[in-house]
Amino acid sequence: MQILKLNNLTERYYKSIVNKTILLIIIILFVASCRKEGHPNLSISEVEWKEYSNEKIGYSVSIPEVYTVQEWEDGRGVMFRLQGNQPMMLIRFSTAEEDEHSGIWYNHDPIKEIELAGLPGHFYDYYHFDGPSGIHTRSYVIPYHNKNLGIEFRTIEIGPVEEKILSSFTLINQ
Repeated sequence: MQILKLNNLTERYYKSIVNKTILLIIIILFVASCRKEGHPNLSISEVEWKEYSNEKIGYSVSIPEVYTVQEWEDGRGVMFRLQGNQPMMLIRFSTAEEDEHSGIWYNHDPIKEIELAGLPGHFYDYYHFDGPSGIHTRSYVIPYHNKNLGIEFRTIEIGPVEEKILSSFTLINQ
């Protein structure tokens, strides 16, 4: 009788382990599948342009007119959404300490050196995760007023629209 009780306990224990293992595998597969290569790029031939300026931080940039602008932290962060929905691009101005805690470029190794607005900087290529989902992100970052100033693209590739945005980026309060 004692052996039978032990076998029942052992069987329940192993079933519990198997069930937890299956659940863990499902969660891992779900999280791993939540990576997105980016939002579809706009066609340069269909884009009308407008100028966005951030006087507080000191830059201006040409952006597609279909982008809506959402500022936070007194203009230190700016999100550009395609018609108010998909986040296509962000511009961030922050310290290294702030960058370290936000999961953006600071936690990744730079891929190459770049020049943005006439200043040397770095290019980063990584997945940015907000919770369980992540999106392919490419960031161009320069030092500016003892902080980091970066443009992040969340598009499938750096195409003609993104290249025009980068080439139009200028500093206005140097």
